[in-house]
Amino acid sequence: MPDRDQLLAKARQALQWDALLEALAGRTVSSLGAERCRSLPLAGTIEEARSLLRETAEMAAMESSGEGFPLSNFPDLRPVVERAAKGAPLQTVDCRDLSVVLGLVGDVVRYLHRRKDEAPALSAIAADMDDLPQLKRAIDRCVDQEGNIRESATPELRDLLHQANAYKQKIRAKLDAILGSSRFADLLQEQYFAQRENRYVVPVKAERKSEVPGIVHDVSASGATVFIEPRELVDLNNQIKEADLAVEREVRRILQDLTGQAAGHADALREDLGLLGTFDCLRAKASLAHLLGASDPAVNANGHIRLMQARHPLLVLSRLQTQEHIVANDIELSESVRVLIISGPNTGGKTVTLKIVGLFALMARAGLQLPCAPGSDMAFFPEVYADIGDAQDLTKDLSSFSAHMTDMIALLREAKPGSLVLLDEPVTSTDPAEGAALAEALLVRLAERRFTVVATTHYNSLKALTQVRSGFANASVEFNIATLSPTYRLILGMPGGSSAIDIAGRLGMDGDILDEAVRLVDRKERAVEQLMESLQEMRRTLDEDARRIAALLAEAESSARMQKALADQQAETEKETRKTARKKITEELLKARVEVQAVLDELKTDRKLVKAREARERLAAIEGAMQSQLAQAGDYRPVSELKTGDRVEVTNLGAAGVLLENPAGKKRVKVRMGEKEVSVSVSVLVGLAEGGDAETPKQKKVGAVREPSLRIQEASTVVDVRGRTVEEAREALVACLDQALMDGIPVVRIIHGHGTGRLRQVLRDYLKESPYVAAFRPGERFEGGDGITVVNLK
Repeated sequence: MPDRDQLLAKARQALQWDALLEALAGRTVSSLGAERCRSLPLAGTIEEARSLLRETAEMAAMESSGEGFPLSNFPDLRPVVERAAKGAPLQTVDCRDLSVVLGLVGDVVRYLHRRKDEAPALSAIAADMDDLPQLKRAIDRCVDQEGNIRESATPELRDLLHQANAYKQKIRAKLDAILGSSRFADLLQEQYFAQRENRYVVPVKAERKSEVPGIVHDVSASGATVFIEPRELVDLNNQIKEADLAVEREVRRILQDLTGQAAGHADALREDLGLLGTFDCLRAKASLAHLLGASDPAVNANGHIRLMQARHPLLVLSRLQTQEHIVANDIELSESVRVLIISGPNTGGKTVTLKIVGLFALMARAGLQLPCAPGSDMAFFPEVYADIGDAQDLTKDLSSFSAHMTDMIALLREAKPGSLVLLDEPVTSTDPAEGAALAEALLVRLAERRFTVVATTHYNSLKALTQVRSGFANASVEFNIATLSPTYRLILGMPGGSSAIDIAGRLGMDGDILDEAVRLVDRKERAVEQLMESLQEMRRTLDEDARRIAALLAEAESSARMQKALADQQAETEKETRKTARKKITEELLKARVEVQAVLDELKTDRKLVKAREARERLAAIEGAMQSQLAQAGDYRPVSELKTGDRVEVTNLGAAGVLLENPAGKKRVKVRMGEKEVSVSVSVLVGLAEGGDAETPKQKKVGAVREPSLRIQEASTVVDVRGRTVEEAREALVACLDQALMDGIPVVRIIHGHGTGRLRQVLRDYLKESPYVAAFRPGERFEGGDGITVVNLK
């Protein structure tokens, strides 16, 4: 009789757990990671399961972030570490591989250190990693990326290599002399030299070998050439041999030293390799989750299963190439349900549903995300048992029935309460009446023992248990009566008929046999079967109607959203149109001002006050006309409609404020702009419509040539030209005087500072020539002294 471990192993085999682990191992980049995946441990507690799932979720988030986890293929160096620990010298390629692994460890540690807040669970794993920087530096100093000893590994090695190369250059010079000498011209087979047993030789014709004194090292395959080390090369070859041996001794000493350093860190290297394998396995979990379209489930300890749009993981993997549609199902067992009985036709998907529940239970314990919709819940089961398929064992003289009964007896004896038990058509292969009775008694006992049971059946008496026993629930796989074919949809809360006669007919059974079978079936059982078929068809129709209604509702909501989006878009378009119109009008206003400025520039040579006033009046008239057009752009209100408290825009400053007095019949009014009250000309005002998006005083006016540099303070205008060039300061002063003249401001203050005095002098020279200026003076001491100039306008 099987023990607990055998029953659990048999369940994993029935659920094809090893096949899923093999698919997981296929997503790794190292043999260590694949090994870890194939022996994936199962959590013994719900806390451990949640911790494993949290690690997988963090890795999945890292992988999807774009940068990805810094892990590439790395060798399994456990045998290398063990050899080093025992004192056996490492090879150069072993040292190179150790450097590669330590580099990966460093990359992982630094990567997770930067993301310790995003991935605390992964960071906790990496906390035990040590990238051993001193060992890596020692290896990299001595061994290059190709696995060769560097010439610069030690000063001694460098000197020995230089000496060996010097000998080799000397012997090659001598060989060149031999090859070019007349003495050897007729003796050599060809004009080249070679090496045999690491000694330099020349190819001599076999029939003339006696004419070349020296040592024979080799003969060609044809026998026509004898490779001889001439006597005059023996001493040099000996020197080269001794130098090469000295180099080999130094290389062995270097490798022995590196081996000793690696042996001193053997425990840390073992830990690093194990953790790299763990991270490789975790990355494979994240990769498999992405491939399956899986999500992170909530794991509970109260036996509640709520899987939305669940799909069998192996079925998903098998259909990746063909892109065949897989029917996803909702599976739910509330805390009060101990036994779920799934009925319905053969080939309808009952066993697949059974395996989904079992595999999901194992996957949750292994930290694997589940191929179901987000928001799903999976109960934690400390043990999973499954009796699926034919248990016949001829070697033990057990029939199918006996083998199943043996497993059930062992299960009742060994299984812990709270375990998940999966039974595929329990107690068959015997008398149907006795089998149904025994199956009912078995399910009742399992429920009493606090197991969660999912069972498939064709027994009508088991389907009826939900009416007489609490804790039992029905489900069925759908069968389409119209097409006489399964749809693979799971219907919760409703039993299903087996439809054996219908399926036999669909498979081609003779019609007379089918008619006879219908006649022989018990009328009551046939009536029950037909009733279940009718109910299932009604349920299918209702579900289709519900889906159509949901689709229509979604379409209506989509249309409403689209209509609102179009209305918003139209409003935005109108708003942009008005802004464009205002921008265009403002640009025209600025062009008009430029024209008037040109007139004013002409007046610089004609300092007649009458001319200046005519120009000023012309500018005011043009601005008034342009402001009128601007008010018609849509967002603005004309001055005639304004009253105290309305929001207005001062167009020449590109700033908004609140009107403090009624503009009717006035040339100037007070406006509050932020914390200040200023007096402005009515001609530069426009009213803002309700909800208008006027710019703040700090914003630049759309279409303006430059941001205003003037700050209005009470009844005066101030221009600050400190830090500007002479030309920039003069330009700012001209603009300030134009603005003041247009606004009727009598006094302007120019802040130019002391400095060298050149800027002050240039500006005052200009003021002497300006037709606008009545007088100017240096500021009083309390005003800033000679660092400012106060200008009185005409």
